[in-house]
Amino acid sequence: MVICGLLLVHSDCAPLNHSLSSNNNSHVPSYLDAFKELIAQHVYGTNDNHNPSDSTKNDDIFDLNSSREFLRAKRNAPPPDKLKELIDKSSSLARISNGIALQSGLMDGTIKIEDAVGELLNLGTLKVSDVVGFEMDPVKQLTGKLKGLPTNLDKSVEKLEKVGLEWKTLEEMSRTVGDVTKLTKPEEYFTSLKDYEKKFNFDLFTEPINKVVNILSKLEGIEKLKIDEKTDITKLETAHLNYFIGLPGSFREAIDELTTVKNTPNLFSGVAFIMDSSKTFAPFGEMAKLIDFRLDKLDDRPSYETVEIVKKNFKQLEDLAPMFSTPHLKVLNDVIAARTRREPVKRTVTTGFVNGASDLKQLGNDVRDSWIVSLSNNLVSLKRLENGLTPVLDIKRQLAPADEALLSISSGESSMFYLDSIQKDASTSVKDSSKLAEVFNEYEKCRMLHAPIVKASSIPSQQLIAKILSVEKMFRNLKAGVQKIDTTKVKSEMDAFIKFLGFTNIKDTTKSSPQLPDVLKKIKTTDNLKKFKEFIACVKSGLDVDPAELKNITADIIAKKDTLTFVGLEQEANMHKCLHDLKEDLSKLAQMIQLTQKLRSLDSKKIQKVENAASSLGTATNELKSVNSIPDSMMKDAKEITTEINKWPESLKSSGEIGQSVALLSHANDFKTLVLSGELDKFDAPVQTQITAMKKGKEQDTIKTLWGDHNKFVTDLQASSNQIQSIGTSLKLAEIKNFEDYGTVMKTSLEAMKDVTIDVKNKVEALDTLISLPKAPAELEKIKKTLQHLGSLDLTFSSHSSHFQKVPNALKSLYDFLVKFSIEPTQAPPPRSGNAPLTGRSPVYSGSNGGSSGGNDEDRESLEREGLQERIGLGVVIGVLLLLFIILTGYKYFTKRFIKKQLREWIKAQRYPSAPTAHRHHDTCLKTIVIETEKFREEMQKQSHDYLPERKHRNPGILCNPETALHKLKKDGEKMPIHANLVKSKNGKRFIACQAPTDKSKDHDDTTEDFWHMVVKERCDNVVMLCQCVESKSIKSAQYYPVAVNKPKTCGRYEISLLAEPGIFMEFKDIIVRRMLIRDTTNKLRKRTINHYQHVGWGDQKCPPKGKHEALYQLMKKLESKWIPARFQSPVVVHCSSGIGRTMTFIGIHTVSQDVIHDASGPWTNRLNLLREARWHAIQTTRQSYWLQMAVAHKLNWDYKLGMDEDLKEQQAMFYAMAFQEQVTPELAAERQMEKDKKAEAAAKGQKYNTTQKASPILGQVVLY
Repeated sequence: MVICGLLLVHSDCAPLNHSLSSNNNSHVPSYLDAFKELIAQHVYGTNDNHNPSDSTKNDDIFDLNSSREFLRAKRNAPPPDKLKELIDKSSSLARISNGIALQSGLMDGTIKIEDAVGELLNLGTLKVSDVVGFEMDPVKQLTGKLKGLPTNLDKSVEKLEKVGLEWKTLEEMSRTVGDVTKLTKPEEYFTSLKDYEKKFNFDLFTEPINKVVNILSKLEGIEKLKIDEKTDITKLETAHLNYFIGLPGSFREAIDELTTVKNTPNLFSGVAFIMDSSKTFAPFGEMAKLIDFRLDKLDDRPSYETVEIVKKNFKQLEDLAPMFSTPHLKVLNDVIAARTRREPVKRTVTTGFVNGASDLKQLGNDVRDSWIVSLSNNLVSLKRLENGLTPVLDIKRQLAPADEALLSISSGESSMFYLDSIQKDASTSVKDSSKLAEVFNEYEKCRMLHAPIVKASSIPSQQLIAKILSVEKMFRNLKAGVQKIDTTKVKSEMDAFIKFLGFTNIKDTTKSSPQLPDVLKKIKTTDNLKKFKEFIACVKSGLDVDPAELKNITADIIAKKDTLTFVGLEQEANMHKCLHDLKEDLSKLAQMIQLTQKLRSLDSKKIQKVENAASSLGTATNELKSVNSIPDSMMKDAKEITTEINKWPESLKSSGEIGQSVALLSHANDFKTLVLSGELDKFDAPVQTQITAMKKGKEQDTIKTLWGDHNKFVTDLQASSNQIQSIGTSLKLAEIKNFEDYGTVMKTSLEAMKDVTIDVKNKVEALDTLISLPKAPAELEKIKKTLQHLGSLDLTFSSHSSHFQKVPNALKSLYDFLVKFSIEPTQAPPPRSGNAPLTGRSPVYSGSNGGSSGGNDEDRESLEREGLQERIGLGVVIGVLLLLFIILTGYKYFTKRFIKKQLREWIKAQRYPSAPTAHRHHDTCLKTIVIETEKFREEMQKQSHDYLPERKHRNPGILCNPETALHKLKKDGEKMPIHANLVKSKNGKRFIACQAPTDKSKDHDDTTEDFWHMVVKERCDNVVMLCQCVESKSIKSAQYYPVAVNKPKTCGRYEISLLAEPGIFMEFKDIIVRRMLIRDTTNKLRKRTINHYQHVGWGDQKCPPKGKHEALYQLMKKLESKWIPARFQSPVVVHCSSGIGRTMTFIGIHTVSQDVIHDASGPWTNRLNLLREARWHAIQTTRQSYWLQMAVAHKLNWDYKLGMDEDLKEQQAMFYAMAFQEQVTPELAAERQMEKDKKAEAAAKGQKYNTTQKASPILGQVVLY
């Protein structure tokens, strides 16, 4: 075979190393280049949101189904962000320059290692020595104490604690009541009430009311008139005389009467005392309310035992207070504050490393980036640069453990705020706070001062006060009605109505009667009459008072005036005085009780996060103890090349100018990106919702003031953002040729930027208060972090002018130094003797005067020998490849034969002796799985609800497995949980099993947008729907797709269009095919075209119609592309209603088949377990399990051409008997027969009976047929 290879290459062609010369500056595109471009675009992507979701980790390297789309991506991509590109390139130069300066300074002692490490680890103003001195044990003692409080604080006194708070409330309420025993004005009121009829003229209101009522009567009559063009003239004249001719006069009379009432002086002066009765009788009413409050709320009395328990609880809180004073807690809080960048980061020696220690790793990439070589016209040596900076690059390795330990600390920020709120409350506890428990006994002494009162004793008094207040209300409403009378407006409205009617002369019946049909038509077709009637009724209501009713009420008040006071009233007031003396003690007691209650319901998870943060800081502390040795290590390992690179003159000053300028541009770009993203616009709504939910009062007003006018805040920032964006758009990066050009562009850009002042301090303070409130949404934490980041940006460009003005010269200095540094030192040539040549080959001479022709012959023979050697080598390679091909072909042939044998044996093994035996086997398999999984039902429910809100669960009992959920799926930069699971087969093919989308309802959120977002972000090309939207009058899925070509469907931000009329899949009428286009209306994501397959004949909890397999086999084959490796195919979305029965049965056709191919020996239970591990509850019934087993057997037979059609025909008949003829176990057969008998009995009585099998609550009997 090797000889054959040699023959293939043996020819008279020229040697391969002497092919036609090519121009190095030209390049002819090839298919390989096109493929490289395809790979590059797909792997690195041109995704618009720069955050591609890949829930399959590293499986989806490239998707050839989408190749055309990705080849178009470059043409359709948005314009590049020039400002970001400038920052990226400039940052590389800043890191290199700062790396040189930092290394030089650490090695010559001008930079302290503590300062450098503090900045690299983003410790803010904290010193490394402070962090090294941190001890986590005091913090852990505090957190341990706190975590134990929910169980250590005795709950048996909760009722008594509640009563203690109610006594505090009673004391506060009683402060405003006053002494009801010393009030004298009630007698004056009753005297005034007797004479009210003499002092107030009710007759003055009689005529205005009558006139207005008359107008309303006529308007109602007009409203009821039934007149049209056919009505005879006599009826028209009668209607005009009854309802219209007198309208102007009635209007005029009403206005006159209303004017009289309006202009009557001192109309209400005689009843002024009655109208202020609430001031007189309010104390009596308040006292009655306080009595009711005491009788309802303060029924529990302290005992010696309960007071002792309260003392013990209070003592625990008192012991807790000193533990908060440990200085180590402050260090932990300061580190978290620094790491979360609550304040702007100030750098002096690491200005080029804006991201801290992680940028040291990036520096390692920078010194190997060929871009530096290109920019310097090949004058900078990357090898020498990397070797020269080896000591400073090694710092990353030394700081990595500490930096990694500190990474997790930032997640404890919200928990530290929570702990801080506890600390503030704990600081209010006083020494000997256990003595406060004695206040329970003190207020009991006050309780003894009141007389025995039952609730009924104060009822007559409360009824009397209610009637007194109703009289006051009558007079006040009447006065308000008079004040509201605007006779000018009333006249204007009346004149407007007459004009609206449109009579030529309303007083002339002869002329007006024929016009009535048109007038009535106009009245019926407009709401003018209705509005005018409402206006007149409003005038009437303001003056409508019944003197007779008022007289009856006042008579009843006078008759029962002695019920105003009652037995025990004076003693109740004495009790209130006693409570006032305990005001301070009651206030302190309430504080301690509230703190007890707060700590009893303490969020242990947040305290645990604080403890975790302390542990992480403790780890970092241990790693930082050796940082002082870093400079010594650098000096010890230094080489000559390190000494050379450390000689850049004024490196710290120049690198500072470069780094500061890059940082300013980065801050400007961060600011622009944040504002343009629209995120700030969304902050106001949730904050306002939380403010509104607060109790109205001073605190709410303070929060409103602190939060301010957010719309104005955002609008002001948008103007500055637009200016920065404009500067970035106008950048001419293509004109940059060298280091200095970058400096010039940075300088001119920063000069053009106007200062931006951002004050978020008040907003953050408002958010801190809102976050500390109960049930504060987690969204507020995100808003706060974003605002803190915004506030940390340094946008006062003018104050840094001295830095960026010098950046061109600084970069030129860096370039000049690196070019000089890159020149290798001159070395002496190696010694040689005589006239020996410098190389291993004899020199070749050519030319007319330079040697003989023999030299040329030798050269030609040498070239021929080399060409022959290469052809021999190529022949050997080809021969070896051909041999490998034969070996692999043979291996594949025999492997396939072995697999076929195994598969035939597996299919034969699936045969059962009888249909009932088959049913018992599948019933047992499912019960085995159910019994195991249902043990963990509560834990599963918690995990599912922690991952996905309950309102996004279609069925509360169908839970989502968070282990296989799409955790990397994001929407607008945030994780988007969805009731879907990734199912992967042995060959790498991926399916996404999910529930059907839901519409917004009482119990569910709208998830149609989430569904389409998942399809687009996961780059899915196919969606399989195994249900109808409505089945048996039950909603199974939202209508998330369009039904007509010209009627797109909108689901949130996505618009879905049909590209053609729906068709039938192959010859299978139960499967509808739709070709759809998905468009993101926000233009953040590209359009996507998908195939939608809907099976409309497969019922819930059943198997496909008649148990046939061909349709779903062909559909699965369609989804299994034979041209693309399975692991590179895009995921297939499959759903039914809940996404567990039909969905997982269909997916199992592929996944179980692959499982059998890889291992034919496993039991059927293991196959089902694989499906349930991927998606909980998979496969609902024994029929589905058996059908899937048969579907896998058919698929393997058809795929591998096993020739087992007859065997499978017999097995299919047995399946049909079990699934459709109910040849099942005797127990189930008896149950089914009993259900049918009940149905027949119900039918005989004319009733309906549901024979659907119901799940048993007994574990192990829950599997449905």
